[in-house]
Amino acid sequence: MSEVVTEGYLQVVVFSLIDKKTTKKEDYGVSIEQVREIRPLESITKVPNTKSYVKGVMNLRGMIVPVIDVKEKLGFNGSESSTKTRILVADVKGNLTGLLIDEVDQVMRIPIKEVETNLSGGLESLEYINGVAKTSGRLIVLLDMERILENDSPLKSTED
Repeated sequence: MSEVVTEGYLQVVVFSLIDKKTTKKEDYGVSIEQVREIRPLESITKVPNTKSYVKGVMNLRGMIVPVIDVKEKLGFNGSESSTKTRILVADVKGNLTGLLIDEVDQVMRIPIKEVETNLSGGLESLEYINGVAKTSGRLIVLLDMERILENDSPLKSTED
């Protein structure tokens, strides 16, 4: 697990993804050490022949950063932006990627004892999950950003 562990706690940035069909809000978390910054939704330039979940690229202080739709990557129905939509800039192994999310909730310290890591069953996207935290009466799915972003370059053409 790549989460920052401090005295038996994980420090994670918690954000929400809202299912367009059911309007149900789901909570997700990523390690705080992998979050460079959180930005309001800004101009995204589309790039032709990219994977469907790649929304394009953005200019981050002179750096060109790909932006992916986390919901689409995880198999949710497409996104609709709102005033709460944010781009979470993740830094994984020195590569920056913008993650399109519905809203940022908070930074949390989650006790390790509240994290279930032995997940199995019919969950198709288990490869992207480090565990599920059961804390404060809610479930927070802890995403493995390295696995989400490692499979392929987001800007690589689907035509290859």
